[in-house]
Amino acid sequence: MIQLENVHKAFGANRVLRGLSLEIRDGETLTIIGGSGTGKSVTLKLMVGLLRPDQGRVIVDGQDIAGIGEDALAEVQKKFGFLFQGAALFDSLTVAENVLFGVRNLNRKSLGRPDELVERSLGLVGLKPEVARLKPAELSGGMKKRVGLARAIAHEPEYILYDEPTTGLDPIMSDVINDLIVNIREKLKITSIAVTHDMKSAYKISNRIAMIYEGRLVSVGTPAEIQATTDPVLRQFITGSSHGPIQMPVKAYV
Repeated sequence: MIQLENVHKAFGANRVLRGLSLEIRDGETLTIIGGSGTGKSVTLKLMVGLLRPDQGRVIVDGQDIAGIGEDALAEVQKKFGFLFQGAALFDSLTVAENVLFGVRNLNRKSLGRPDELVERSLGLVGLKPEVARLKPAELSGGMKKRVGLARAIAHEPEYILYDEPTTGLDPIMSDVINDLIVNIREKLKITSIAVTHDMKSAYKISNRIAMIYEGRLVSVGTPAEIQATTDPVLRQFITGSSHGPIQMPVKAYV
């Protein structure tokens, strides 16, 4: 279980999180929504220890990681896989080398037979073994995203973080990625946290959806509860209306 308790995070004068409290339950997919610049990606980075809070607690499996040393934090980080927004593959490496990179870097386990690990990881994301020899430049956008996901799960993490998993993909490939997120959660019994602007994706992959507004949690519920909301802030966001109480910062559009 991951818990954020009264978390504050600022960058200079920009107060991004202003007392965020949030709980992620074991085995669920929780999707975080909110406008640009509201701190969604910052929240993910706090969960995995890439950022430290200015105030508050970030608890992973009962351990507050906000104040622990680098060695202890590195051990906690082995529990996480991370699918970056742009897949973040290494162009000079083959698909197989990209998939194995995280396992080797984390020293989580003996590789045993690397070819089998690569084939298994690619299979879980719907890619054939022969893709392993290709370079990222030879892949479509959807395939790159799937290779990034294969790398994220190769070391068998307990948690996986998705940062805008469908950004840049066409509607059909977006749905493929949504299905993979659901299937991986069910097959690997993994806890997932996603950040997205794509409400269709959020409704499909989530057990619960949480909205951040003005640095705090303003709503959390099942997809059905979110769709049925009468809260004006949440309603404006999920319907994509330009008229309502949400005032987006000018810098979000620069």
